[in-house]
Amino acid sequence: MQTGVLGACVISGCTGSSPGSEKSKSESGSTEVAAGPGGDFVFTPETVEISVGETVTWTFESTGHNVSAKPKDDPKIEIPDGAKPFASYKGHKKYQLVEKGETYEHTFETAGEYTYVCTPHATSGMVGTVMVSE
Repeated sequence: MQTGVLGACVISGCTGSSPGSEKSKSESGSTEVAAGPGGDFVFTPETVEISVGETVTWTFESTGHNVSAKPKDDPKIEIPDGAKPFASYKGHKKYQLVEKGETYEHTFETAGEYTYVCTPHATSGMVGTVMVSE
């Protein structure tokens, strides 16, 4: 049985410091983002707010998606100076997809704003943001 972000919010509670942002914590303490819920080209929530050292876990709720915060992959991607780029794929395979039901996680060590995309669907607006504070 899959639990979506909405279900996680009901169980664990969500807080949002600004409109459109949420903080949904899983049992492991990471913030959860759904990739492609309902087959849509979206990340839900679109914006999350965390602190340095915290982890975001993306759960792939439909096929055909990935996560990239490697600026060379798409002009929409932006990461803070000094931050290490990350992606759900290995090497230079920017269109490598993650299977439905799988997860990808990244721990953020640098404060700032990260804009990431699903590389196959960035032009369709599948873009998300992680705000990382000290």
